[in-house]
Amino acid sequence: MENKSAFISYGWDSEEHKQWVMDLANLLRRNGVIATIDRFITQSNTTNLNAMMIKGMRDNDFVIVVLTENFAEKADNFQGGVGFETLFSLPILQQNPDKLIFILRHKSNFRNAFPFHLQGYYAIDFSDDIGFNDSFQELLHRIHGVPLYEMEPVGPIPQLRPINSKSATASSLFTDIEIPNLKKITDKDKIDFLKNSYDEMNCLFEELFNTIKSANPNFDYLVEKQSPTMSIYNLFIDGDVKHGFKIWLDNRLGGFGHNSINLKYGKRQWDYTSDNSYNESIYCEVEANKKFTLKMTMNMYGNQKAETPEQIVKEIWKNNLSNHIK
Repeated sequence: MENKSAFISYGWDSEEHKQWVMDLANLLRRNGVIATIDRFITQSNTTNLNAMMIKGMRDNDFVIVVLTENFAEKADNFQGGVGFETLFSLPILQQNPDKLIFILRHKSNFRNAFPFHLQGYYAIDFSDDIGFNDSFQELLHRIHGVPLYEMEPVGPIPQLRPINSKSATASSLFTDIEIPNLKKITDKDKIDFLKNSYDEMNCLFEELFNTIKSANPNFDYLVEKQSPTMSIYNLFIDGDVKHGFKIWLDNRLGGFGHNSINLKYGKRQWDYTSDNSYNESIYCEVEANKKFTLKMTMNMYGNQKAETPEQIVKEIWKNNLSNHIK
Protein backbone atom coordinates (compact mmCIF):
# COMPACT_ATOMS: atom_id res chain seq x y z
CA MET A 1 0.00 0.00 0.00
CA GLU A 2 1.43 3.36 -1.04
CA ASN A 3 1.53 6.34 1.31
CA LYS A 4 -1.28 8.83 0.64
CA SER A 5 -0.56 12.57 0.60
CA ALA A 6 -2.74 15.32 2.05
CA PHE A 7 -2.61 19.12 2.01
CA ILE A 8 -4.35 20.83 4.94
CA SER A 9 -6.33 24.01 4.21
CA TYR A 10 -7.18 26.10 7.28
CA GLY A 11 -7.57 29.65 8.53
CA TRP A 12 -5.11 31.42 10.78
CA ASP A 13 -7.75 31.89 13.48
CA SER A 14 -5.30 32.03 16.40
CA GLU A 15 -1.88 30.77 17.46
CA GLU A 16 -3.58 27.95 19.36
CA HIS A 17 -5.52 26.92 16.23
CA LYS A 18 -2.40 27.03 14.03
CA GLN A 19 -0.57 24.83 16.56
CA TRP A 20 -3.52 22.38 16.61
CA VAL A 21 -3.39 22.06 12.83
CA MET A 22 0.39 21.54 12.92
CA ASP A 23 0.01 18.84 15.58
CA LEU A 24 -2.65 17.15 13.44
CA ALA A 25 -0.34 17.21 10.39
CA ASN A 26 2.53 15.66 12.35
CA LEU A 27 0.25 12.99 13.83
CA LEU A 28 -0.94 12.10 10.32
CA ARG A 29 2.69 11.84 9.18
CA ARG A 30 3.44 9.44 12.05
CA ASN A 31 0.56 7.30 10.78
CA GLY A 32 1.78 6.94 7.19
CA VAL A 33 0.23 10.05 5.59
CA ILE A 34 2.44 12.56 3.75
CA ALA A 35 0.67 15.53 5.35
CA THR A 36 1.69 19.10 4.42
CA ILE A 37 0.72 22.56 5.71
CA ASP A 38 1.85 26.00 4.61
CA ARG A 39 4.16 26.49 7.61
CA PHE A 40 6.18 23.38 6.71
CA ILE A 41 6.92 24.94 3.30
CA THR A 42 7.42 28.62 4.16
CA GLN A 43 9.85 27.89 7.01
CA SER A 44 12.63 26.92 4.62
CA ASN A 45 11.85 28.44 1.21
CA THR A 46 11.06 31.78 -0.36
CA THR A 47 7.49 30.92 -1.31
CA ASN A 48 4.85 32.36 -3.58
CA LEU A 49 1.84 31.67 -1.37
CA ASN A 50 -0.69 31.48 -4.22
CA ALA A 51 1.50 29.03 -6.15
CA MET A 52 2.01 26.97 -2.99
CA MET A 53 -1.73 26.71 -2.38
CA ILE A 54 -2.44 25.74 -5.99
CA LYS A 55 0.28 23.08 -5.94
CA GLY A 56 -0.85 21.75 -2.55
CA MET A 57 -4.48 21.39 -3.62
CA ARG A 58 -3.69 20.10 -7.11
CA ASP A 59 -0.87 17.61 -6.50
CA ASN A 60 -1.93 15.82 -3.30
CA ASP A 61 -4.25 12.83 -3.02
CA PHE A 62 -6.48 14.67 -0.55
CA VAL A 63 -7.21 18.19 0.65
CA ILE A 64 -8.23 18.32 4.31
CA VAL A 65 -10.33 21.43 4.99
CA VAL A 66 -10.49 22.52 8.65
CA LEU A 67 -13.86 24.23 9.13
CA THR A 68 -14.27 26.99 11.72
CA GLU A 69 -16.53 30.02 11.91
CA ASN A 70 -13.62 32.29 10.95
CA PHE A 71 -12.79 30.02 7.98
CA ALA A 72 -16.42 30.14 6.80
CA GLU A 73 -16.53 33.94 7.00
CA LYS A 74 -13.34 34.34 4.96
CA ALA A 75 -14.46 31.75 2.42
CA ASP A 76 -17.86 33.41 1.92
CA ASN A 77 -16.18 36.79 1.40
CA PHE A 78 -13.23 35.40 -0.61
CA GLN A 79 -10.74 36.97 1.81
CA GLY A 80 -7.02 36.18 2.03
CA GLY A 81 -5.55 32.73 1.52
CA VAL A 82 -8.79 31.02 2.58
CA GLY A 83 -10.67 32.97 -0.11
CA PHE A 84 -8.09 32.02 -2.75
CA GLU A 85 -8.22 28.33 -1.78
CA THR A 86 -12.03 28.49 -1.85
CA LEU A 87 -11.98 29.67 -5.48
CA PHE A 88 -9.55 26.92 -6.41
CA SER A 89 -11.54 24.24 -4.55
CA LEU A 90 -14.77 24.88 -6.47
CA PRO A 91 -13.78 22.89 -9.61
CA ILE A 92 -12.39 20.11 -7.37
CA LEU A 93 -15.75 19.99 -5.57
CA GLN A 94 -17.50 19.55 -8.93
CA GLN A 95 -15.09 17.17 -10.65
CA ASN A 96 -13.59 15.10 -7.79
CA PRO A 97 -15.46 15.76 -4.51
CA ASP A 98 -13.95 12.67 -2.81
CA LYS A 99 -10.59 14.44 -2.85
CA LEU A 100 -11.90 16.93 -0.29
CA ILE A 101 -12.15 15.83 3.36
CA PHE A 102 -13.95 18.26 5.66
CA ILE A 103 -13.20 18.27 9.38
CA LEU A 104 -15.04 20.42 11.89
CA ARG A 105 -13.48 22.31 14.80
CA HIS A 106 -16.21 24.53 16.16
CA LYS A 107 -18.15 24.10 19.44
CA SER A 108 -21.04 26.49 18.86
CA ASN A 109 -23.66 26.33 16.11
CA PHE A 110 -22.06 23.92 13.60
CA ARG A 111 -23.91 25.58 10.70
CA ASN A 112 -21.83 28.74 11.22
CA ALA A 113 -18.60 26.84 10.46
CA PHE A 114 -19.72 25.78 6.97
CA PRO A 115 -19.21 28.21 4.07
CA PHE A 116 -22.27 28.73 1.89
CA HIS A 117 -21.00 26.42 -0.89
CA LEU A 118 -20.34 23.57 1.58
CA GLN A 119 -23.71 23.61 3.36
CA GLY A 120 -25.03 20.04 3.53
CA TYR A 121 -21.65 18.27 3.25
CA TYR A 122 -20.52 15.80 5.93
CA ALA A 123 -17.55 16.73 8.14
CA ILE A 124 -15.60 14.62 10.64
CA ASP A 125 -16.19 16.28 14.00
CA PHE A 126 -13.01 17.27 15.89
CA SER A 127 -14.81 19.88 18.02
CA ASP A 128 -14.54 17.93 21.29
CA ASP A 129 -10.99 17.01 22.32
CA ILE A 130 -12.34 14.12 24.41
CA GLY A 131 -13.39 12.34 21.22
CA PHE A 132 -10.20 13.22 19.30
CA ASN A 133 -8.95 9.62 19.01
CA ASP A 134 -12.23 8.36 17.51
CA SER A 135 -12.34 11.26 15.04
CA PHE A 136 -8.69 10.76 14.11
CA GLN A 137 -9.27 7.05 13.45
CA GLU A 138 -12.17 7.96 11.16
CA LEU A 139 -9.89 10.40 9.30
CA LEU A 140 -7.15 7.74 8.93
CA HIS A 141 -9.64 5.19 7.60
CA ARG A 142 -10.90 7.74 5.06
CA ILE A 143 -7.40 8.62 3.84
CA HIS A 144 -6.12 5.05 3.65
CA GLY A 145 -9.31 3.85 1.95
CA VAL A 146 -10.24 1.33 4.66
CA PRO A 147 -13.94 1.20 5.65
CA LEU A 148 -14.51 2.34 9.23
CA TYR A 149 -17.45 -0.03 9.74
CA GLU A 150 -17.77 -3.60 8.54
CA MET A 151 -20.66 -4.06 6.16
CA GLU A 152 -22.20 -7.52 5.91
CA PRO A 153 -22.54 -8.99 2.41
CA VAL A 154 -26.05 -9.16 1.02
CA GLY A 155 -27.47 -12.62 1.68
CA PRO A 156 -29.99 -14.61 -0.30
CA ILE A 157 -33.60 -13.48 -0.33
CA PRO A 158 -35.54 -15.51 2.25
CA GLN A 159 -38.53 -17.55 1.15
CA LEU A 160 -41.41 -15.46 2.42
CA ARG A 161 -45.01 -16.58 2.37
CA PRO A 162 -48.19 -14.71 3.20
CA ILE A 163 -49.45 -15.24 6.75
CA ASN A 164 -53.12 -16.08 6.94
CA SER A 165 -55.13 -15.33 10.02
CA LYS A 166 -55.66 -19.03 10.84
CA SER A 167 -51.93 -19.94 10.98
CA ALA A 168 -51.14 -16.77 12.89
CA THR A 169 -53.75 -17.62 15.54
CA ALA A 170 -52.45 -21.18 15.86
CA SER A 171 -48.84 -20.17 16.33
CA SER A 172 -49.78 -17.56 18.93
CA LEU A 173 -51.11 -20.31 21.17
CA PHE A 174 -47.60 -21.58 21.87
CA THR A 175 -45.66 -18.39 22.48
CA ASP A 176 -45.36 -19.26 26.18
CA ILE A 177 -43.52 -22.56 25.70
CA GLU A 178 -39.86 -23.18 24.88
CA ILE A 179 -39.42 -24.42 21.32
CA PRO A 180 -36.43 -26.82 21.14
CA ASN A 181 -33.44 -26.06 18.92
CA LEU A 182 -32.78 -29.30 17.03
CA LYS A 183 -29.75 -28.11 15.09
CA LYS A 184 -26.88 -30.60 15.30
CA ILE A 185 -23.54 -29.09 16.32
CA THR A 186 -20.65 -30.63 14.39
CA ASP A 187 -16.90 -30.60 14.96
CA LYS A 188 -16.53 -28.42 11.87
CA ASP A 189 -18.93 -25.86 13.38
CA LYS A 190 -16.66 -25.60 16.42
CA ILE A 191 -13.50 -25.38 14.30
CA ASP A 192 -15.03 -22.63 12.13
CA PHE A 193 -16.16 -20.70 15.21
CA LEU A 194 -12.67 -20.83 16.75
CA LYS A 195 -11.00 -19.82 13.46
CA ASN A 196 -13.35 -16.84 13.10
CA SER A 197 -12.74 -15.92 16.75
CA TYR A 198 -8.96 -16.15 16.24
CA ASP A 199 -9.13 -13.82 13.22
CA GLU A 200 -11.35 -11.36 15.10
CA MET A 201 -9.01 -11.33 18.11
CA ASN A 202 -6.06 -10.46 15.87
CA CYS A 203 -8.00 -7.58 14.34
CA LEU A 204 -8.96 -6.37 17.81
CA PHE A 205 -5.36 -6.55 19.07
CA GLU A 206 -4.18 -4.43 16.14
CA GLU A 207 -7.02 -1.94 16.69
CA LEU A 208 -6.10 -1.76 20.41
CA PHE A 209 -2.41 -1.17 19.72
CA ASN A 210 -3.15 1.43 17.02
CA THR A 211 -5.36 3.28 19.51
CA ILE A 212 -2.55 3.27 22.10
CA LYS A 213 -0.07 4.36 19.42
CA SER A 214 -2.21 7.32 18.32
CA ALA A 215 -2.24 8.60 21.91
CA ASN A 216 1.41 7.74 22.68
CA PRO A 217 3.88 8.45 19.83
CA ASN A 218 6.68 6.62 21.70
CA PHE A 219 4.66 3.37 21.67
CA ASP A 220 4.84 0.99 18.74
CA TYR A 221 4.19 -2.65 17.95
CA LEU A 222 5.23 -5.23 15.39
CA VAL A 223 3.13 -8.20 14.33
CA GLU A 224 4.65 -11.13 12.46
CA LYS A 225 2.09 -13.42 10.85
CA GLN A 226 3.95 -16.73 10.74
CA SER A 227 0.98 -18.48 9.16
CA PRO A 228 -2.80 -18.07 8.87
CA THR A 229 -3.01 -19.63 12.35
CA MET A 230 -0.03 -18.08 14.19
CA SER A 231 0.98 -14.49 14.92
CA ILE A 232 3.79 -12.99 17.02
CA TYR A 233 3.36 -9.55 18.62
CA ASN A 234 6.16 -7.42 20.07
CA LEU A 235 5.37 -4.21 21.98
CA PHE A 236 7.88 -1.34 22.06
CA ILE A 237 8.37 1.84 24.09
CA ASP A 238 10.97 4.28 22.77
CA GLY A 239 12.17 1.54 20.41
CA ASP A 240 12.86 -1.02 23.17
CA VAL A 241 10.92 -4.28 23.44
CA LYS A 242 8.83 -4.25 26.63
CA HIS A 243 6.62 -7.28 26.18
CA GLY A 244 5.14 -9.58 23.60
CA PHE A 245 3.04 -12.64 23.00
CA LYS A 246 2.43 -15.46 20.56
CA ILE A 247 -1.15 -16.39 19.62
CA TRP A 248 -2.02 -19.47 17.61
CA LEU A 249 -4.71 -22.01 16.78
CA ASP A 250 -3.98 -25.50 18.07
CA ASN A 251 -5.86 -28.80 17.89
CA ARG A 252 -3.47 -31.05 19.77
CA LEU A 253 -3.35 -30.16 23.47
CA GLY A 254 -5.58 -27.19 24.25
CA GLY A 255 -9.26 -27.13 25.05
CA PHE A 256 -9.48 -30.66 26.47
CA GLY A 257 -8.81 -32.41 23.23
CA HIS A 258 -10.56 -29.89 20.99
CA ASN A 259 -9.23 -27.05 18.91
CA SER A 260 -8.20 -24.05 21.00
CA ILE A 261 -6.70 -20.58 20.76
CA ASN A 262 -3.49 -20.47 22.78
CA LEU A 263 -1.36 -17.57 24.00
CA LYS A 264 2.18 -17.42 25.33
CA TYR A 265 3.37 -14.15 26.93
CA GLY A 266 6.89 -12.87 27.40
CA LYS A 267 9.82 -10.83 26.17
CA ARG A 268 11.94 -13.34 24.30
CA GLN A 269 13.13 -14.82 21.05
CA TRP A 270 10.08 -16.87 20.13
CA ASP A 271 10.23 -20.53 19.23
CA TYR A 272 8.05 -20.73 16.16
CA THR A 273 7.99 -24.51 16.03
CA SER A 274 7.08 -25.50 19.61
CA ASP A 275 3.45 -25.07 20.67
CA ASN A 276 3.58 -27.22 23.79
CA SER A 277 3.88 -24.37 26.31
CA TYR A 278 1.25 -21.66 26.76
CA ASN A 279 -0.14 -19.29 29.41
CA GLU A 280 -3.73 -19.23 28.22
CA SER A 281 -5.95 -21.65 26.35
CA ILE A 282 -9.30 -20.55 24.97
CA TYR A 283 -11.75 -23.11 23.69
CA CYS A 284 -15.27 -23.29 22.35
CA GLU A 285 -18.26 -23.96 24.58
CA VAL A 286 -21.75 -24.76 23.32
CA GLU A 287 -24.54 -23.55 25.59
CA ALA A 288 -27.87 -25.29 26.07
CA ASN A 289 -29.46 -23.08 23.41
CA LYS A 290 -26.76 -24.17 20.91
CA LYS A 291 -25.06 -20.76 21.13
CA PHE A 292 -21.25 -20.76 20.75
CA THR A 293 -19.15 -18.95 23.35
CA LEU A 294 -15.46 -18.77 24.23
CA LYS A 295 -14.00 -19.98 27.54
CA MET A 296 -10.68 -18.84 29.05
CA THR A 297 -9.30 -21.81 31.00
CA MET A 298 -6.53 -19.99 32.91
CA ASN A 299 -8.20 -16.67 33.70
CA MET A 300 -8.78 -17.67 37.32
CA TYR A 301 -8.98 -14.19 38.86
CA GLY A 302 -10.34 -12.18 35.97
CA ASN A 303 -13.78 -11.76 34.43
CA GLN A 304 -15.20 -15.28 34.36
CA LYS A 305 -17.93 -14.15 31.97
CA ALA A 306 -15.53 -13.12 29.19
CA GLU A 307 -17.07 -15.06 26.30
CA THR A 308 -16.58 -12.96 23.15
CA PRO A 309 -13.35 -12.04 21.29
CA GLU A 310 -13.74 -8.40 22.40
CA GLN A 311 -14.19 -9.32 26.07
CA ILE A 312 -11.24 -11.72 25.97
CA VAL A 313 -8.89 -9.23 24.28
CA LYS A 314 -9.77 -6.72 27.02
CA GLU A 315 -9.07 -9.35 29.69
CA ILE A 316 -5.69 -10.21 28.14
CA TRP A 317 -4.75 -6.51 27.97
CA LYS A 318 -5.82 -5.86 31.56
CA ASN A 319 -4.28 -8.96 33.16
CA ASN A 320 -1.25 -9.82 31.02
CA LEU A 321 -0.09 -6.84 28.94
CA SER A 322 -0.96 -3.45 30.42
CA ASN A 323 1.29 -3.83 33.49
CA HIS A 324 4.32 -4.16 31.18
CA ILE A 325 3.47 -1.05 29.11
CA LYS A 326 4.35 1.78 31.52
